[in-house]
Amino acid sequence: MVVAVVVVISLLGFDITHAVITLTNFKPAEVVVILGVVRGRLDQRSLIAYNSLEQFALTMGIRCVRQEVEVTDFSKAVSTVREVMKKYAGREVAVVLDLGGGLRVLVLETFVAFYSLPRSYRKYFKLIMYIEGQNEFIELSEDMVVEEIEKGRRILSESLNYVEKTILEVAEPGTPYKLNEIYKLIKAAGIEVTKQNLWRILKKLSRKGYVEQTERGVYTVRKR
Repeated sequence: MVVAVVVVISLLGFDITHAVITLTNFKPAEVVVILGVVRGRLDQRSLIAYNSLEQFALTMGIRCVRQEVEVTDFSKAVSTVREVMKKYAGREVAVVLDLGGGLRVLVLETFVAFYSLPRSYRKYFKLIMYIEGQNEFIELSEDMVVEEIEKGRRILSESLNYVEKTILEVAEPGTPYKLNEIYKLIKAAGIEVTKQNLWRILKKLSRKGYVEQTERGVYTVRKR
């Protein structure tokens, strides 16, 4: 059960306007401010912005927590942000994730971190983004985002022909196959195609992201 306490996780760059609006609208007990660091260096403009936001938060009785994230290491950044999210979702409190500021790469890393969380954690979050120059935010529905991602996958799947679909069905994902082995598998499934054409089809599936050529003449169907 989600309790009434609200935590805001806010990405901050040089401008605190979006964060001030978020704190004013949601009046959380705590705000976690995520700042992007580039090769260990925090831009002084970000530091000034943080200090200003911290003062504003204090006047509202909101506890302010600072979290620096090294943005040049994508995997580490995603992991760091994800741990922050897990910490608060684990408390079963309502969390507002404000994606209105910060370095663009940090916004991307945060978005990836959010969608790498189990859905049992994501259900505690409200995602908001601000429209530049409008000082108003839109709420991103998790279901809407997931639906669009799945829709894209379905469109790609529907664009496959019968032979391509058969290859993906008969080959075990994650298992490397030589071209001749795939040839035998689809032949056993009733598909008649030359090895030259099969090679072209595998190249096409590789471009679409379904198959990976791990070494010369060896192909692996990606896990879906």
